[in-house]
Amino acid sequence: MHQGQDRREYIVTSDPEAVSRVRASLLRTLPVAAWAGVAGAAVIIAAMVLLLVTLDPSASQLWVLVFAWPAVFLLYDARRRFAALRRLKRTWAVKDVSPVAMLLSPDGLRCTIDAAPDPVVLPWSAIAQVRIKGQGLSSVRVDLTPGVSANTPGVSGLDQPEARTRMRRTWKGRTRLGFAVYALREPLSDVKQALGHFSNGRIGIR
Repeated sequence: MHQGQDRREYIVTSDPEAVSRVRASLLRTLPVAAWAGVAGAAVIIAAMVLLLVTLDPSASQLWVLVFAWPAVFLLYDARRRFAALRRLKRTWAVKDVSPVAMLLSPDGLRCTIDAAPDPVVLPWSAIAQVRIKGQGLSSVRVDLTPGVSANTPGVSGLDQPEARTRMRRTWKGRTRLGFAVYALREPLSDVKQALGHFSNGRIGIR
């Protein structure tokens, strides 16, 4: 445990160098994925133009309708990817790599999502279960209690786009927040003990 401001807390750390490598990799691959969508849409549009020129009007109109939806989808997806990339660059231009992946305290759990400008803060009452899987690259899944949202008292950071894209509905109807921890340094047994301690035994780890 770590002492901070007259209260005990437990810090789960990651490897800043690993996070920096992931950042560099994403900045290389995300533009490629976005431009691939633009290229795919351009190919479909070119095919539509060719059909308009070579086929009779009634047949060409039918094929244009068939090809139009994939082209629109690809362009929309590319636009979304470019917007996410711009936001990511703005965030990382001012946000240093943090070695703190999660912070556990009597108030709740604070999660660091590297792509998000601000951490996600969840009081213990908002958490139903925590799951951590994997060695080195660890996957963290936080199941929220029913009804918890970005507007729940004590909750902050869930309204960020980077947090919303990491939230899924489980087959049990729960909302789950998932994110990665690169090179988790603490033993899972210690993290489990800290979760039980700060949540008064209500929350464990799977």
